[in-house]
Amino acid sequence: MADIISLQGKKAFVTGASSGIGRAIALAIGAAGGKIALCARRQDKLVELAIEINESGGTAKLFPADLFDESQIISSISAAADCFNGLDILINSAGIGRQASLIDGDSRDWAEMMNLNVLALATASREALRYFPESGGQIINISSLSGHRVPGRGGFYSATKFAVRAMTEGLRQELRLAGNLTRVSSISPGFVDTGLLDDYFQSGNGMSKQEAIQFPILEPENIAAIAIHQLTAPENVDITDVLVRPTRQAV
Repeated sequence: MADIISLQGKKAFVTGASSGIGRAIALAIGAAGGKIALCARRQDKLVELAIEINESGGTAKLFPADLFDESQIISSISAAADCFNGLDILINSAGIGRQASLIDGDSRDWAEMMNLNVLALATASREALRYFPESGGQIINISSLSGHRVPGRGGFYSATKFAVRAMTEGLRQELRLAGNLTRVSSISPGFVDTGLLDDYFQSGNGMSKQEAIQFPILEPENIAAIAIHQLTAPENVDITDVLVRPTRQAV
């Protein structure tokens, strides 16, 4: 279709790119011809990913940062924009999940989830907007099914993902009022086969995701395919949120 947006030459900044959903989305954007700024703490994993993307004909460069540090978020996005002469896309994929309950949870777990899942996402969005074209760019926030319903012992994690949904819509409205056509979307997955899911279950009952879930779950590539659909949708289409779960996930 002629009105589908091409990602050829588009410049994307991807947080949480070292593994899981962020890694899969970076690979998908690279395969579609985009230029990717890879951001995460684990530089060795970013090097491996950059080699894979570049050897496949894509363009990827490293901008490692600790997203718990606001100054590092700001400097890494600025450096990527300088390198690529601006940005078109921001993928906010970095996040953590722990079963830190509201009645007896560890304050450090609460603080880490709030700082990474909410504050780092907000900072990255604010900073990336400075480098988007006048015609507007695109932001995709990786939220969660837990941003639509509250799982047992996951009340605080869920609160951070409800916040992501609220910020997605709040930013969309602010941009429209400002006359900015940047599209802001989120993806809210259920169980996905990532390290985050292992961390989530191990923080609660010490089980791995394979022990806790006895049915096929989503793969990071499934989420990447949805992200590409959002990024390439015609300009008159604004996909605000996609809620997706494994077929056999009941709630």
